[in-house]
Amino acid sequence: MSNAATHRIASGAGVLAIWGYREYKESGEISLETFTAGGVATLTARLPDIIEPACHPNHRQFFHSLAFAGTISYGMYRLYEWEPESDLDKTLRLAGLAAGASYLIHLLLDARTPKGLPVC
Repeated sequence: MSNAATHRIASGAGVLAIWGYREYKESGEISLETFTAGGVATLTARLPDIIEPACHPNHRQFFHSLAFAGTISYGMYRLYEWEPESDLDKTLRLAGLAAGASYLIHLLLDARTPKGLPVC
């Protein structure tokens, strides 16, 4: 399996599982929102490699770093705390949280390789 496929499958399945668990725990059912979040995660799974392409062995720089993972995490926290009122804002919140989780899953997978992740 290619690295790209691994990132897509892990991100999509991870977000689908986490989102579905949270939603089921809160309401007792799983809605289309869970599957939308999983789809967004699958589509954005390669975002770190689009920003910093793997054109050489040491391609992992700031956008593949622990510092940027912290930045993404803080942004997700702020999105999670946000209580949007309009449907568009709710959709943007869902997309941001799913894409952020996908980004973090990508970094987690990369951190487990021999090259690991830089601190910053």
